[in-house]
Amino acid sequence: MIPVQLTIKGLYSYQEKQTIDFTKLTAASLFGIFGTVGSGKSSILEAITFAVYGRTDRLNLSGDNRYYNMMNLKSNELLIDFIFETGREQTAYRATVKGKRNSKKFEDVKALDRTAYKKEGNEWRPIENETLEQAIGLSYDNFKRTIIIPQGQFQEFLQLGNKDRTQMMKELFNLGKFEFYYKVASLESKNNEQKQNIEGQLKQLGAVDPEQANIFQAQLTKLEEELKEQNRKLAENQKAEEQLRKLQELTQKKAEAEKERKKLQEQEPEFQALEKKITRYEQCVYRFKHLLDSLNENRKKQEEREKQIRTDSEKLKAEEVEIEQLEKLLEKLKPAYEKRETLKQKAEELSRLVQMKKLKETIANEESRLKKGEEILNTTLHQHEKLKTEKQQLEAKIKAARGKIPDLELLSTIRAWYIEKHNLNKQLPEIEKEIEKYVQQEKEIREEVSQILTEPVFKDLAQEADYKTCIQHLKAETLKIKDKQKELNEQQNHFRVKAQLKSYAEELEEGKPCPLCGSVHHPELFKAEDNNNALAELTAKQQNFEQQLEQISELGNRLNFLENQMRTVLQNHKESNERKKEQLQQISAHAQKFIWEKYREEEELNGAFREAKRIQGELKEHEKSLESTTKKLTLEEKNKERYQAELEKIDKSLTVHQTEQKTIVGQLLLIQPENYIQIPVEQIEKEKKDLLNEYSRIEKEVTEKTTSLQERNKQKDILSGSLKTNRTELEKDQETTETLKKRVDEQLAESSFQSVDEVVQILSEPLDTDAEKQKVAQFNKQLDSIKSSLEQFQNEIGERVYDADSHKKLIDGISLLKEQITQKNQEQGKTAEMLKKLQKDLENQAALRKELELLEVRAENIKTMKLLFKASGFVNYISSVYLQNLCNAANDRFFQLTRQKLSLEITPDNNFQVRDFMNGGKIRSVKTLSGGQTFQAALSLALALADNIQKITESNQNFFFLDEGFGSLDKESLNIVFDTLKSLRKENRIVGVISHVEEMQQEIDVHLRIENQAEKGSVIHSSWTE
Repeated sequence: MIPVQLTIKGLYSYQEKQTIDFTKLTAASLFGIFGTVGSGKSSILEAITFAVYGRTDRLNLSGDNRYYNMMNLKSNELLIDFIFETGREQTAYRATVKGKRNSKKFEDVKALDRTAYKKEGNEWRPIENETLEQAIGLSYDNFKRTIIIPQGQFQEFLQLGNKDRTQMMKELFNLGKFEFYYKVASLESKNNEQKQNIEGQLKQLGAVDPEQANIFQAQLTKLEEELKEQNRKLAENQKAEEQLRKLQELTQKKAEAEKERKKLQEQEPEFQALEKKITRYEQCVYRFKHLLDSLNENRKKQEEREKQIRTDSEKLKAEEVEIEQLEKLLEKLKPAYEKRETLKQKAEELSRLVQMKKLKETIANEESRLKKGEEILNTTLHQHEKLKTEKQQLEAKIKAARGKIPDLELLSTIRAWYIEKHNLNKQLPEIEKEIEKYVQQEKEIREEVSQILTEPVFKDLAQEADYKTCIQHLKAETLKIKDKQKELNEQQNHFRVKAQLKSYAEELEEGKPCPLCGSVHHPELFKAEDNNNALAELTAKQQNFEQQLEQISELGNRLNFLENQMRTVLQNHKESNERKKEQLQQISAHAQKFIWEKYREEEELNGAFREAKRIQGELKEHEKSLESTTKKLTLEEKNKERYQAELEKIDKSLTVHQTEQKTIVGQLLLIQPENYIQIPVEQIEKEKKDLLNEYSRIEKEVTEKTTSLQERNKQKDILSGSLKTNRTELEKDQETTETLKKRVDEQLAESSFQSVDEVVQILSEPLDTDAEKQKVAQFNKQLDSIKSSLEQFQNEIGERVYDADSHKKLIDGISLLKEQITQKNQEQGKTAEMLKKLQKDLENQAALRKELELLEVRAENIKTMKLLFKASGFVNYISSVYLQNLCNAANDRFFQLTRQKLSLEITPDNNFQVRDFMNGGKIRSVKTLSGGQTFQAALSLALALADNIQKITESNQNFFFLDEGFGSLDKESLNIVFDTLKSLRKENRIVGVISHVEEMQQEIDVHLRIENQAEKGSVIHSSWTE
């Protein structure tokens, strides 16, 4: 991740909009952000992490009123606009944070609005906020450990515990993909299922004998040979049987043909007579049939007309008699028909009389209901008045009870005063306890400082010396020791020269030239008996000085730590005293607010609340009773209204029915009501029904007779006309008959027939001449065909004679052979099926056993893998490998930075330790490193991590931000830090440093300087514009 641009407004101390162009900073590889404490340096990093992740460690989401405290108190809106590049293609992303203050309520700052964008072409496309984390490839915590390292957390990775460091490695390098335990467990389960399945299949196969296959094969071979011989015999017999069957068929056909010929010859005279009959019939049809048919038809018409004339004459006489009777009957019915309406009117009055009787019963019933309803209404009115009185009494009681209730609002105000009093009094001991704690901490720090001042290095220093004096004293002691080390180095060099001279002297021989002066004579050889002892003594002093320097460094670091701690404790002590003073002022001010002398004692207030509760209880009971009474009263009012409405309805209905009764009495004209008082309604209904039936009968009978008279007069006219017509037509038919008789006699004289009866006799027997002619032709053809077939059959049979017994014996032999062959085929099929099943079982058994062996081997391998992956063992192993590789990569830098004196190593439990080559290559804890060495180790690890992050995110450049004050480092440690940071300029990486140390600003040319101004807030100045 490479930052491109950051804009801040209204965040913490940034009142006005400030924009940082990171392109100029990152171009320098090493850049700084400097400023005094509280200027707003760290807020830059917090703005970046909040824009990307929406999180900050400085303020909690709940409890700290995060959004209010993040916004500058002089600003009404907040803005963070951060642009960065990441990934192989250096894709640009943008994260913005916006928020506004409620204009009506200063303390109300709603949740900040975070949005994210991805650059596509020249446009920013909105994306989900979570996409930013995915693009960077780091979680919030790991981002702070590897890319942007906040103040105080630079050395976190070096000092993390085993568990946290392993978890961090898993997240950074996605080692969760090596968590194979559950996958292996799933494989084991599936493998076991397959094994059980295979074993079950083997049990189902049971014992399979391979030798049985040979037996089945031998049986099959024998059966095939037997079947071959039997099929040969069967074919020969079937061929002989077929020849006999053909001879049998020819013999049978010849016998049938001879029988058929004899039969046809017997029928031959019959067909000759038929031919003569056909000839005579055709002559009769041609000469006489049409004349005889016309004559017969005319006679039939004549007979029908005569019959019709007789029938119509009889009908005409009958119609005249019937008409006379109908006319007499209608004359008789005329008086009753004319008086029929009286019957209908009397029936209607009887119907009204029935209605009047029913109305009388209804009126009696309604009078009874009206009387009962009035009694119920009176009872309801009495109950209504009683409930009304009860309601008024309850309302009076409620009003009185409400008047007795004390002012609850006032009591609540007083109770709130007491609660506030208790809270203030409760907080005071807590503050005093904090003050005691800070006093104790001050004492402990002073005692520890006093203990430190008892060290021999402070023997020339006064016991009451301040921190600054102590630090200056330690620096002076350091310089003294370094001067002594310098003198010792010169003495060591001197003794090393002597040691070399001694080695030369020991190699000199008389007569050989000296390598230094060239002389061949050596009268007085150099002697250095005490040289080695002196050199050893100087080395021991040198080591002593190193230990003193290390002790002084540790004392200095400890004093600096105690100074910072004392400063913090004093500040906290001061703040606690101020809080105590403020708390006492609040208690006093709160006490002055009490103005209710009646409730000076809290118990009196509690009593007032109890009395109010009691009265409220009574009031609740009264209100409950009032509610119940009101419901009852409402119900009675509804009943009263319902009863009154029903009574009005009954009274109205009674009036209507009485009026209707009077009306009906006035409508009765033909009957007297008093005559029907004792007669039941059913009998009256019956009388009414009889009257109506009589009315209907009379009217129906007259109507029917009148209609019948009209129809018969009409029929009489029709019959008269029909008689006249038929008599005329009969005369014409008689003339036609005479003419046809003459023509028949003429044709008979010209033919061979003797009489008309003979002709009629011939024609009376219908004959289908075409069909009969076809029969004759078919007979002749059939007779010729039979004669031809007999000749052919005799030629085919020749001299052969069919023997039925021999044929039967041959057929029985063939059937027996077929049965035997069928049995053999069945036996062969059964044996072949058994052989096939046996072979398949053998193959399945072999395959299953082979598969079972493979599954068992696989089960052992899975078991081994399961043990390997159990309890994240493999992940921890991979983590150790990654951590070792990370350590090796860090050592490439750390070993050089410490001038080949120190290197980092990984312990078996994945913690860091240091190998010290200045002390025989022995190992020691990383906690024993000096401030500068710790920085070098942490930086080396951070750079190694950054290299790995670059590979993971496929970024083209390596970048991380370091927010470390470096204020606790001495000058030598600072020099080490400077040298280390300068060495990074030679590499393709970008490192940003945030610090308040002025020396750092002098060493880093490209930087930003943050200044917190009283009027404008934090203002950013760039080194290239100043």
